[in-house]
Amino acid sequence: MSKRVKIAFAIGIQLAVIASIGDYVGWPYMKYVLITAVISFAVTFILFIADNIKE
Repeated sequence: MSKRVKIAFAIGIQLAVIASIGDYVGWPYMKYVLITAVISFAVTFILFIADNIKE
């Protein structure tokens, strides 16, 4: 895995953890944070597939 795939994956995990904790605590706007986490995971998969095609 390349460095940019690892960074995108780490950002997605951090956003998902923040959204789950924030939803439990009752923070507002956690739905948007969760949507951003899903988009980050989608970008991660696209970058992962693109790196595997290059090799």
